Amino acid sequence: MTTLEALSEAEVTEAGLTLFFKRAFIPSSLDGMGNVTVEMDSVRVTLVVDENIKLMKFMAVFGLADAAPLELKHAFVNRLNENLYFARFSVPNVRPDLLIADYWLPFEEGISVFQIISALRWFAKIVPSAIHAYDTDHLVL
Repeated sequence: MTTLEALSEAEVTEAGLTLFFKRAFIPSSLDGMGNVTVEMDSVRVTLVVDENIKLMKFMAVFGLADAAPLELKHAFVNRLNENLYFARFSVPNVRPDLLIADYWLPFEEGISVFQIISALRWFAKIVPSAIHAYDTDHLVL
């Protein structure tokens, strides 16, 4: 596989990504909701393909201290979002014990395999580093 190889728009599906990762010797699987899960640098990354808007979502979920006040969690998320532009961080209202990081990658007209691997590596490297750097209150479990 060369860095010039690409997936056509039609190949960017959960099944197509699983096959691509298998060919690239990157362990992946389909989760219970049909999304692709990849373990990279000790980070579990879920890839969700939205074929309607031609975007691929990279997502990682981390546990947060349940007893910590919501205001403290929001301040932490704000620090992350103010200082890191590659990913977006949030604490869902329905699950304030979770920190979600995500990044959206467009694939309209297809996408190079290098871009997928590069985005995955960046995401798996930068997100935990940012959490470590800005979690001054030790909220992440």
